[in-house]
Amino acid sequence: MATESSSASASSLPNGIRGDMCKVLTTGAFAVLLAAGMAVSMAYGVTLPLLPGLVERSGVGSAADVESHTGWITGVYTLALFLCAPAWGAFADRIDRRWVLAAGLAGSSAALWALTWPLGLRGLYALRAMAGLMSAAVLPAVFAFVVTASAPNRLQRRFAWIASATALGFLLGPALGDGLTAPIRAVGGNGAFARLPLDAVALVGLLAAAAVLMLPPNRALPPAPGAAMSGDERRIARSLLLTAVVVLAITVAEVGVTLAARRAPAAGTLPVSLYFALCSGVMIAVQFWVLPRLERRLGEPRLVVVALATLSVGLGLLALSRGGFVTAAAFVLAAAGIGVLIPSLAVRISSAAGARQGWAMGRQAAAANLGQAVGAAATGSLFALAAPLPFLIAGGLTALAAGAAAWEGAARRAP
Repeated sequence: MATESSSASASSLPNGIRGDMCKVLTTGAFAVLLAAGMAVSMAYGVTLPLLPGLVERSGVGSAADVESHTGWITGVYTLALFLCAPAWGAFADRIDRRWVLAAGLAGSSAALWALTWPLGLRGLYALRAMAGLMSAAVLPAVFAFVVTASAPNRLQRRFAWIASATALGFLLGPALGDGLTAPIRAVGGNGAFARLPLDAVALVGLLAAAAVLMLPPNRALPPAPGAAMSGDERRIARSLLLTAVVVLAITVAEVGVTLAARRAPAAGTLPVSLYFALCSGVMIAVQFWVLPRLERRLGEPRLVVVALATLSVGLGLLALSRGGFVTAAAFVLAAAGIGVLIPSLAVRISSAAGARQGWAMGRQAAAANLGQAVGAAATGSLFALAAPLPFLIAGGLTALAAGAAAWEGAARRAP
């Protein structure tokens, strides 16, 4: 699945868009876009520790029903993202992307605030579906905005920053949701529900929406003649499939380790939250410091193969581990692979999309959500059969992907 590296991606874009991509995206404007990506990730993460309490408050009685509805409500949000991200991305190619970003952020914030109202179970499902629908607008528009206002040789670095900002949002959201409600739980608050974390994250989203509207206008240019080549479509399709596999793999790692810790907590094992923090920290470090150096040394096609192989090894270690150092080492390897793959695949898709940046980035967001949903559902079922099974299957899939990428790279280099 080898393609051009990010530094050469300008040559694969239509002439009508290459000049537009040389516009300067100022540091302040880029910081606003990073804040938008982080805000929408926080809006998802903050609800995770609060949802069981919200379900209880809606009138659900038994603990089993609370757990079941919590899972299904989370799935409704993910399904809405999957269904709506491509449409939002295509819409962002037709109008000023600032309005798409502002609408997504404001809608996500409104859905958070509405969770503080007294709601029945149907209201919870409806609100999370609305939250997913509105949140789906943000990341495709952020990526498309950055592509249109950046020089091609800066895309890899900027995509890595966006991935890191969203990872930070996923860390901060649950921390706020859990931390700000801890005092209420400590004094025996019924259901441990507090509106403070929802209010705080909703305010962050509204501030980001207001800041986005102060950015310069950003529109897609009309496609140049010959922009939609069949080779580009195939490259996008392969990269979307890889995106789904990669996100499925990291979801299997996170959900599987969580289930393992609940089933048989071992003495000396680190808390699951620390493994997740380690994963995020390694991803950010790889994206900021390691990725540019490795790409210069290996080239993007070989680097993707190495990253897929590293992710596969990490999943294999998780199948053998019982916590402690081996699990930590497995998360380091998996996170290193993910840290390379997420921005690299985004650059591949962008370089093949031409003027349809929002459309392509929306499809990538949908592929990632599909991988997340399938990974989470499959891990629960497979883990019940045999604990190592989800890790082994996900590791095998990423190993196959690495082999396919290596074979295609060799085929492209052959005369």
